[in-house]
Amino acid sequence: MAIFHAPARVHRAECFFFSRDVAESFLMSFATTDLEELPPAIWRDLAAATADPASPFRTPVLGTTNLFECSMRVVVLRHADAAKRELVCYSDARAQKVHQLKLCEQGHWLFYDPARRLQLRVSAHTMVHQNDAIARAHWAKTPLSQRRNYCANQPPGSDIHAPGDAIAPALKSPKVTAKELEPGYENFAVLVSTVDQIEWLQLGDTGHVRAVFNWTVVKWSGLWLVP
Repeated sequence: MAIFHAPARVHRAECFFFSRDVAESFLMSFATTDLEELPPAIWRDLAAATADPASPFRTPVLGTTNLFECSMRVVVLRHADAAKRELVCYSDARAQKVHQLKLCEQGHWLFYDPARRLQLRVSAHTMVHQNDAIARAHWAKTPLSQRRNYCANQPPGSDIHAPGDAIAPALKSPKVTAKELEPGYENFAVLVSTVDQIEWLQLGDTGHVRAVFNWTVVKWSGLWLVP
């Protein structure tokens, strides 16, 4: 059985349960007539993923460049805001991706849902926030169990003599306090990507469907593409 989310104007129910053949037929019908409805549906999926650890969209790949080579890594999607066109993740401020984004602010996100066979490629201008109001607001929302990840005594990627994370054992105690973890704030960075392009690809046994959306000052402008 396959599950597909239906457009709001088609039916009030959140999802339909179809056989694979019927689902494929429904997908093609939806895709060929509802281009303008895809951006809102995409942003709903992204926003839902921020609150659902099981969602495949919760852990996308973020690509950056130092102008000579590209680097990719899995990140955790912390926030998605359709109105602001923003995607947010966190990083150790000493990490390679932060240095690269300071050289080239264009970041590229890759999302894939294997169950739905749905891929999103997102291009976005990305700002690094450190020791500012935005960083402080996100730090305040970060659980203590996660704040310790920014307390390593060496930068990410540093050589070490044995397996480990370079975090003091005392900071891993269940009794650790916010004050004890506060030094980690200096290493805490919030990456805020303002999306300017979304490429959507839906795979299907009877045919694939692909579209691209570019932000044009006040709205998303979409085009169908050959998959």
